[in-house]
Amino acid sequence: MEAQSEPQIFTSPWLTTEQAAAYLSVSAGTLANWRTKGTGPRYRAVGRMVRYHRNDLDAFMMEGAA
Repeated sequence: MEAQSEPQIFTSPWLTTEQAAAYLSVSAGTLANWRTKGTGPRYRAVGRMVRYHRNDLDAFMMEGAA
């Protein structure tokens, strides 16, 4: 029997791609594809660092875009 992992707790409103993917229940690859196509949630990039704000992820879900 597999041990269940603890639910992730997001303390910062700025999430990494992996955290944002978990928050939306999609893969990190899906977020990367959405970024490429310009169809996903808003994100901020500083150099190669990509971050998603939790409010933008919530707005994306409320729009029914996912």
